[in-house]
Amino acid sequence: MARSSASTSTAVTSSGASGASGAASNGFKPQHSVWGVIKDQDFHPLTLKHQRDLENLFLSGTIIQDFYFWQANLGGYCMANMIHKEVAWAGGSYDLERRMVEGAPHPGRRKKKRGLS
Repeated sequence: MARSSASTSTAVTSSGASGASGAASNGFKPQHSVWGVIKDQDFHPLTLKHQRDLENLFLSGTIIQDFYFWQANLGGYCMANMIHKEVAWAGGSYDLERRMVEGAPHPGRRKKKRGLS
């Protein structure tokens, strides 16, 4: 009986991720992608919405060269070229980079609860 409970604690769930005790025992660490630009030799991530949009395009196999977006810390309107891996804006261009980092992805913005008014 104790043997079956030990095997279920490390079982892989239907989503493909191990349970908390299984994650520590098998060395699996969750990873997610982060899209950003290389500016002044440093990696600067894009806003979460733009990261999610670029990642969805990347995962669907749709590589585009004219993804327009607003990024205040890059000077306003920008255009990402996924083919040449660069982000162009009025003041120049930066290298576009997709990195895999450890940890769970950011959950994103929460929807506001609408009360009964």
